[in-house]
Parts: sequence; C-alpha cells; structure tokens
Amino acid sequence: MSQPQWESHVFATIYSEAVELKAESEKAGRPIFTDLPFIRITIPGDTNNIIERKLTEQDKHKYPRAWADYERGESQGFTGTPLEQWPQITRAQVKESKYFECHTVEQLAGLTDSHCQKMGMGFRELREKAKAYLGVAESTAAATAQALENEKLRQEMAELRAMIAEGGEKKVGRPRKEANEGAQA
Repeated sequence: MSQPQWESHVFATIYSEAVELKAESEKAGRPIFTDLPFIRITIPGDTNNIIERKLTEQDKHKYPRAWADYERGESQGFTGTPLEQWPQITRAQVKESKYFECHTVEQLAGLTDSHCQKMGMGFRELREKAKAYLGVAESTAAATAQALENEKLRQEMAELRAMIAEGGEKKVGRPRKEANEGAQA
C-alpha cells in the first residue's frame, strides 16, 4: 500500500506530550519536562486497535499530512465530509460510527468487511452508499469546474464585446508608432 493510500485508511494525529527527563530531574532535584511529539493512530471501525506512542522518523514519512499539520501548529481534525453533513445517515448511525472512530464519509467508504460487521447491521449498506456518493461527487466535481471555467470565459467575452461596442474608447497597449513620431516633429 502506498503512503498516501495508507494515510487515507487510518486517522493519524500527532500531538505534543510533556515527558519527564529523568537524568535532568535527578540533577536539578526537581522534575524537568520537555514536549515530545507523539502519534495516535486509529483505524475507522476498530476501537480495539488504537496505537499511541512516541513519534518516529518513519511516522513522519508514513503520515505526511498529519506531520505537516503538526509542524504548522494546526489542530488536527478529520479531512473529508463529516457524517453529520451526509443526508443518507441517521443520527443514531452517526453516533455509532463515531464510537468506532469513523467520522467522515470517506472513512466509512474505506471500511473493511470485518469492520462493518463489528459495527453492526446496516453498515455494509452504508459503506456502499458512501462509495457511491463519493463516486458521484468525484464525477460532478469535474463538471462543476468546467461550468465555472465556461462562466468565466463568458464574462470575459461580454467585457470585450462591451469594449468593442463603445468604439474602442479604452485603448490598451502602447500608442501607435506614427502617433509618437508626429508628436516629436
């Protein structure tokens, strides 16, 4: 599994944790702490498999978005469409999903069969609906972008037509060479 694909199937949060420095504490005769980065990895649909540990260099490469967010000091939320904003899911299903660390439509679409089974009846069907929803959204995104580009071009053409209709009163560019020579003579 490639790195970006791996990161899309789990939720990785990098955070700072105060850790006591034993040797320095003994020397100073008081507790000395430093902030170190830790990582919390959850797999949507699996509450029994949550990993929390000190961040490694490998983690920085494996979870580049989480690392970039941490470096920017941004709070780490879930990337994607929140389940609350998806009309095809009930409030009860949203709460059940969150219990299983599944917070977005994208995470729901990426659940495995075993995770759907753990979550209970109806979650396989919800996963399929989520996949279909994301597929439709992806195909309409291209159409929406094309429509916006077309509208922008229409506005530019309307502006150019208006300039031509005004008789070219607005002159763009350098004056003609003959006009410059006549002014010098």
